[in-house]
Amino acid sequence: MRIRSVIVLLPIALLAPVACERARYVDTGSPEGVITVGNVDMQDILKASSGMLESLAETGVLKTAKNKPAQLVMGEIVNDTSSRFDVGEMTYRMREQLVNSGQAAVVTTFGNTPEDKQAQEVLRREKFLKGETSEPLPDPDFSLTGKITQVKRSAGDTKQVTYTFRLTLTNLRSGLEVWTKTVDMTKLGNKNAVGF
Repeated sequence: MRIRSVIVLLPIALLAPVACERARYVDTGSPEGVITVGNVDMQDILKASSGMLESLAETGVLKTAKNKPAQLVMGEIVNDTSSRFDVGEMTYRMREQLVNSGQAAVVTTFGNTPEDKQAQEVLRREKFLKGETSEPLPDPDFSLTGKITQVKRSAGDTKQVTYTFRLTLTNLRSGLEVWTKTVDMTKLGNKNAVGF
């Protein structure tokens, strides 16, 4: 009876360390991260933002702006997927590079839903104190809008999901689309994994 117990418990004891990997830090977006078939992961966000930013820089369209650096308004970017994530994760990474490199300045006090309401209030107060009655009007050159969509398919137990990240830059003086980019991420598998 005792030998039987040892034989049954031995395989369980050997598998326990494998099933219980300790938490550790990995570089954000690295191949060591968790990859899920049915969700947008940080690797996807970083790859999409990198591809979009590279494309935007290559066109040189920001250099055509009236303002130097170009003034950019962040418009709505719709997440039309079943995966819940903040699309700001993608756009903030792009903004960081554009602003810090001096290619663009992001207007955060624009419109009815400004990102920085305190800054907008300071602008309004300054206008009021100077006796100016009109709203302070930033003069942005471009707006950035977009959409993230998905197409899901399956065959037996295997699932495939393609996430499409789309961004469009519109010249606010002409109303014309001056840059657009689509980046696709396709994942295939029947279960989540660690690493690419």
